Amino acid sequence: MQKKSSLPLSAAIAVLAMGITTGSQAQTVSCGDVITTPTTLDSDLTCTIADEFSVAIAIEGPSGSLTMGDYSLTCSTNEFGTGIILLGSGARLTGGSVISCGDAVTLGGNGNHYVTGVTITDFGDDAVYVESDSNVVSNMHIVGDGTDSDEGIDIQGNNNLVNSNIIEFAGDEGIEVGGDYNTVTSNEVYYSDNDGIEIDGIFAHVTNNITAYNGSSGIEIDSDNGTISLNNVSDNEEGGINLDQGDSNSISNNNVVNNGTNGIFILDDEPTNNTISGNVSQGQTYDLFDPLDPDCTDSNTWQNNTFTTSDPSCLD
Repeated sequence: MQKKSSLPLSAAIAVLAMGITTGSQAQTVSCGDVITTPTTLDSDLTCTIADEFSVAIAIEGPSGSLTMGDYSLTCSTNEFGTGIILLGSGARLTGGSVISCGDAVTLGGNGNHYVTGVTITDFGDDAVYVESDSNVVSNMHIVGDGTDSDEGIDIQGNNNLVNSNIIEFAGDEGIEVGGDYNTVTSNEVYYSDNDGIEIDGIFAHVTNNITAYNGSSGIEIDSDNGTISLNNVSDNEEGGINLDQGDSNSISNNNVVNNGTNGIFILDDEPTNNTISGNVSQGQTYDLFDPLDPDCTDSNTWQNNTFTTSDPSCLD
């Protein structure tokens, strides 16, 4: 994932100077507006994106909200720029479609934003980029263009809730959990070019997700103190759950079936003090795989898993 540049303060101030101050009824929204009161979109909108700092629409909390209904925002290019950015604290975006933007929706400012029910297609960078804290992203339908896009949902802030979203054909990870203390639950991730869900931040809670048909692993763990449980992980090209790095993670009660070569696996000697328990892992060449611990004496604990094949054979 390529690190992003935040909207410069001068650009944000220039955009904010055009704020909308009318009531909550349906009204005309123009490209470059900042919405500062409850607003309902009344027509489709197409906006020119001139450079990487261009923003089609901004919504500023705490009072700004945009209900898009069945209408859409289309950007002139998906190579750079942002479709909709949420600024301040507590801004809201509901419904509608965002089409052909770089970052389709960015949750910035001070966070505590709420985004729900938006359909995002043909994005060039991230469909949803969460750079602030304590946001909710729910009930989105995100469809990428494979290698022509980046993450479906890229979480770089902390304490966010991402739930009940459907993500298909992301060009990198379906969901990347980069920040700390984030909760990712009840999402469906299909056909990402890379991992379905990648966990890079500490104390992540990744539960009750479906991740299938992705190009690499269903779930990759690269951080510490995560809880990965009750996920359905199937038919991913390279493997099911990859404990690539990280310490003191709990991987429990997941259903891991028919994935590439390995079901639940550790291919490195770096992960320590992890617990892999109560999972069902079947249909892989090795359902459980930890080849660097041939006598099962390392600090990782494998217990009470249901499986058919393992390497080493002492794994449980």
